[in-house]
Amino acid sequence: MTDQASGVTILDPDWPGRPLPMLPGDLSRMVPQGLGLGVPLIVTPYGTGPSAGFYALDQPSGDPFHGAPTQEPCGGLLYFDDGVDLGHLRGALAVIGVHTGRRDFAVFAGRSEDAVAERYLDQVRIVSKAGLSHFFDVDEDAKTLPDQPIGLGDYVETFIAAQKAKWNDPEYAYSRSLGGTLGGDGDWAKESLAFGFFVENTPWGVYRLWSRPWLVTK
Repeated sequence: MTDQASGVTILDPDWPGRPLPMLPGDLSRMVPQGLGLGVPLIVTPYGTGPSAGFYALDQPSGDPFHGAPTQEPCGGLLYFDDGVDLGHLRGALAVIGVHTGRRDFAVFAGRSEDAVAERYLDQVRIVSKAGLSHFFDVDEDAKTLPDQPIGLGDYVETFIAAQKAKWNDPEYAYSRSLGGTLGGDGDWAKESLAFGFFVENTPWGVYRLWSRPWLVTK
């Protein structure tokens, strides 16, 4: 499927169409940080278990100190609202190690069935061809994928614009479409649109981008 706004190819969730230990389109799981050279990959819904030695895979952690990648100086998580200055966002992405000019990436998309429980609306996994080959053992399939018509940074911006067009109300300060997605009552607490960007894996170029509601209170 081709995204009409950007021309970027969105791959089917079951790509490459054959059984794999884990499909790259399975957005319920996160790949871990680290190079993972010579280490068997065991991925859980929240990452991977601990691995020993240099250039292994990092054990996932919610602690901000232990959650930092051990083999890269940058990575991490950004939360921002729908009015973000795109130039500032580009700078922030560069700071956390995102190569915004690359075009050798694939995209998988998903939609929340329960925004209150899942804390997102729509999401995409953006993964480099090298990341596809390394984590999912689809080297030959990845090689056949054409480069995207725009860079990764441009795609991030088109995703944000498309989500704003989908969820925001041009005649109302708050989004009627998002009403109740975080339990807001429409009076004291009203939902508005925001976003998240997460570096799943820095050296192999795996990222997650999603839209999300947040509560604005009086």
